[in-house]
Amino acid sequence: MALLFAYADAKYMTEWTNPDGTKSQAPATFYSLKDAKAQTTPKLLSWECGMQEHVKWVNWEIDFEKNVLRSWWQNHNSGDYQPSTVDKILSAKDGSIRVKGYLRDGEKIDKDKVVVWEFHYPSDPSLTSDLYSIWNGNKHYFKYCKNTTNYDLPQTSSILSWECGPSGGFQWINWEIDFEKNELRSKWLNKGSDNERAQIARINSKSDRTIFVQDYSEEQKRWNSESWEFNYKSNKLYTIFMGDKYNYEDCKNTTPLQTASMAQPAIRQIGHYAEDKRNRLVGSYSNGGASFEGYWVQDDSGQECRSIVDGSLYYGRVFFKMTRPGEIKGRWGYCDAAPIYAWEGKQISVSTNFSKPLSSKQQRIKVQKSLNFFGFKAGSPDGVFGKKTRSAVGDLQACWSSIDPNGGTLPESTEFGVLTPKQSQFLMDSYEKAKHQYSKANCFYFATLL
Repeated sequence: MALLFAYADAKYMTEWTNPDGTKSQAPATFYSLKDAKAQTTPKLLSWECGMQEHVKWVNWEIDFEKNVLRSWWQNHNSGDYQPSTVDKILSAKDGSIRVKGYLRDGEKIDKDKVVVWEFHYPSDPSLTSDLYSIWNGNKHYFKYCKNTTNYDLPQTSSILSWECGPSGGFQWINWEIDFEKNELRSKWLNKGSDNERAQIARINSKSDRTIFVQDYSEEQKRWNSESWEFNYKSNKLYTIFMGDKYNYEDCKNTTPLQTASMAQPAIRQIGHYAEDKRNRLVGSYSNGGASFEGYWVQDDSGQECRSIVDGSLYYGRVFFKMTRPGEIKGRWGYCDAAPIYAWEGKQISVSTNFSKPLSSKQQRIKVQKSLNFFGFKAGSPDGVFGKKTRSAVGDLQACWSSIDPNGGTLPESTEFGVLTPKQSQFLMDSYEKAKHQYSKANCFYFATLL
């Protein structure tokens, strides 16, 4: 084992000292030098999906910086009305997020109507791919989807501004995009008027030099259901509202140069810890891969910081160095203070991996029969865990996670698509009990066990 963090992804069992002197343990994974350099996952992922059974189209957007999942769609026979929702991200893993309802058409969802569900997407940025959600144990596919994520979107300042001259019915109009507050602000003077007017619109989604917004109605005290588009690909700005395009002439970019130059380059994620990729390690390797220095970042922690690192107010400085093959030592702290608390770990060997294969072919056949019985298609029960069986196991784990997210009754997963011994035994025991009552069952059976 070389005196480097990893030629390939490496997993360590780590232990750190808490501020009160107690100690905690959790696994930590460090990505390989090659993968860490290529780790440039955008904070904004988006897809456009074609006609489905119940909708003409549906668009999805994951915003890891705001920690939300946005969606908007058009139902069949609904005219121009386009419903929209915002769901808060509770946790995230590679290719999936767990969310709960927050807003519907700009209005907060009643507590008794809030649902926790999962959204799955391909981690491979292919141009076309099917997405799916798991809602109340049922899987819903979204087909004919195009990945519209802009992987080359450059960093910009948080506020962009323009001043435009006479156009249409305006003597002049000024625009300002505030990405921090998620707002598009406008101020204008109509021709033949001496009274300036102003408007604030909420940004629902954004792509390359285009944002989609909603206006706030003071009369109705709610956000308007109609969204519109603001395009700033050049100094010839234009908007699109209900299919009509409006151009704004003689526009000058007034974004302060020094503000634009302050845009920070994307921080590279080089690892994660505590089995959750949202608990991330960001920074860089040095000394040829023998040291790491950067930040730990979470969506929540015991101390809120004044600045933002990788989209979060909860972070702290951290460093590790390889002291001997397979062993790391380092320190961590809160926010930008010097790291003073110990954090060390030892690489986990393959033999200690939690995902051990079942001990006999008969057991593997029984697991496949159990999966098929509960509606998770594992294929012919032959004792060989191939692609179908792994997919069925993943569906089972997603089912369990959706109805018992805290793992209070149903056994938790350590690796997607691979059963732990505890999960295998629980599944087979459930099968033995259920087959005496039912000819077949589905995910809802496990909900009855809670």
